[in-house]
Amino acid sequence: MSILKVDTINEKTSGNGVAIPGHVVQYIPATFATFQTRFTTTSNSYGASSYSLTITPKSANNIILISYHLSAYNNSSSHYIYAIVHRVGTGALIQTENATGLGAWCTLSCSASEVAGTTSSITYTIYGRANGGTGYLGWSGGGYSSPSQNFNSFHLMEIAQ
Repeated sequence: MSILKVDTINEKTSGNGVAIPGHVVQYIPATFATFQTRFTTTSNSYGASSYSLTITPKSANNIILISYHLSAYNNSSSHYIYAIVHRVGTGALIQTENATGLGAWCTLSCSASEVAGTTSSITYTIYGRANGGTGYLGWSGGGYSSPSQNFNSFHLMEIAQ
């Protein structure tokens, strides 16, 4: 068995970077401020929340991993709140519908991925809709103070290929 020990890895050609397939190139988390406004809707059509993150990929061939965990609620005991993620500008649906409801707070979680396809910035936004009643995504009515995000999170990761 061989062991390679290094203190620094430098790119051979300036501007090319160092590619290690399967490794995280960058991580973009939502901040506390992202979740200070709860998304509320009574519409059965998807509307954009204020939950958006932007990443500028280092390589167009890399994978972007999108994930979120959101407190979710519908005040009707017979209706749901739905969430999806869109890639802004292209209108591309990144994730199929995720739903919860029936008058109870729950957590909606999602992980999805796509090939970046560009080295220009990409923005992902969470959209929501309710099929009746009033739907909520984000912080619940009880207690919300920094640094707690009330169990809400939204992350982007670029994975080298």
